Amino acid sequence: MNDPLKHKLFTIYGQILHKEVLMKAWKSVKANKGCAGIDKVSIKKFTEHEDEYIDELLTELKNKTYKPSPVKRVYIKKKNGKLRPLGIPTIKDRIVQQAIVMRVQGFFEKNVFHPNSCGFRPGMGTQNAIFKVANRLNDGFKYIYDFDIKGFFDNIPHKKLMKVLNKYIADGTVLDIIWKSLKAGYMEDSIRYETSKGTVQGGVISPLCANIYLNELDWELYKARIETVRYADDSLALCRTKEDLDRAIRVVHRVLDELGLELSEEKTYVIDFDKDDFDYLGFTFGHWRLNKNGERYFTYSPSKSSIKKFKSDIKAKTCKSFSHSFEEWVSILNPILRGKFNYLLIPHKILRDCRIFAAKAGKVFRGKATFRPNSLDGYVRGRLRVNFANRGKKSARIKDGSMLHVKYGIDFFVSTLGLFTGGLELFSWCHKDITPEEYVFALRERKSKSNSNSKLTPEQWAKRKEFWKNAYAK
Repeated sequence: MNDPLKHKLFTIYGQILHKEVLMKAWKSVKANKGCAGIDKVSIKKFTEHEDEYIDELLTELKNKTYKPSPVKRVYIKKKNGKLRPLGIPTIKDRIVQQAIVMRVQGFFEKNVFHPNSCGFRPGMGTQNAIFKVANRLNDGFKYIYDFDIKGFFDNIPHKKLMKVLNKYIADGTVLDIIWKSLKAGYMEDSIRYETSKGTVQGGVISPLCANIYLNELDWELYKARIETVRYADDSLALCRTKEDLDRAIRVVHRVLDELGLELSEEKTYVIDFDKDDFDYLGFTFGHWRLNKNGERYFTYSPSKSSIKKFKSDIKAKTCKSFSHSFEEWVSILNPILRGKFNYLLIPHKILRDCRIFAAKAGKVFRGKATFRPNSLDGYVRGRLRVNFANRGKKSARIKDGSMLHVKYGIDFFVSTLGLFTGGLELFSWCHKDITPEEYVFALRERKSKSNSNSKLTPEQWAKRKEFWKNAYAK
């Protein structure tokens, strides 16, 4: 493992023994929402008596009588249909963990973490990881070791984790709280179970502990001159040559063995980007190809599973049996669509920065963002038309929804209702001051120049907006 730091974190515990610190931690926990723990104290109930609860918690911490409670075990479905166990700590335990995280996060960001670690860090995320991958592929890193750690969060050895934490934290009381949190166990069907390894998936401090633990691997690969990108336990080692690839594989196996972790063989791949595509963090990177001018390029776009997830989530929100007004549909769907397209449009978001990054190195960025959101926009509109067709009927079919294509066209959804669309979001990056009416006009022009409607000017489309607004009862 890496050498210990000369300067460690001292007196963390004393810094959290203040009501304002605990209140700030509580506000963060409250903003993240979540369910009640085994004590059945919900966010709402805690809010009603927050001063009393915070004072009680502060007294426990000052008297050193605070003891973490077991977490409540719940399960969520994974993509493969299997169940992922989650642990829900009590709100009191979440506040203590959040207070610790607030006091130590800055130190680890400044002194410990490798810049190629992108997950669960302030100011870092999927966009940073995709940016790094795209630029390294463009720079000639064509051999990729895509490795996944088997049950990472569930299999971190407690003693080895504490050994790593001891390198950076010299406050014994805080280390004791973390140790007791790891050993608190979980409750399921009113029975308490011990935990011999693993961190709580759902615990506030778990992502930080996970990053600290795998930081060991980040720096060992760096010492071996291997480029990496890591988001939590989802990691890539990118190499220029097969010799570098072999060295990366050896380092990964050696360090994970030291950390007491095991690779998931069925999710670990060796990729030659000259001929192999690969998926990472919900995006597909298409291997190097030649265009009609004989120039090399690669593609990157949301993966098929990401598109499928988008459609399944929208389908669940737009059941034809739901009855909402037009305004209610917009208020329900817009936050969801904004969040989903914010993710799916990452390849386009980073395109300009990738070109600038390559130009500084005297190169041309050869990656192409191939995702076009118009088809998903059409899917959302189609789902809503079926819902509209079902009003006053026992059942409506997709065909019934398609019959409303003229009555509820693109201009109705975009201009009149203000439904969020990925196409308009993408279009506005190139044309900052574009209005919804101008976007619809441009879309129709592009779709069919022979269509008589497409010859309408933006001003004429603005007049039509009034028609759509008043033509049909809501």
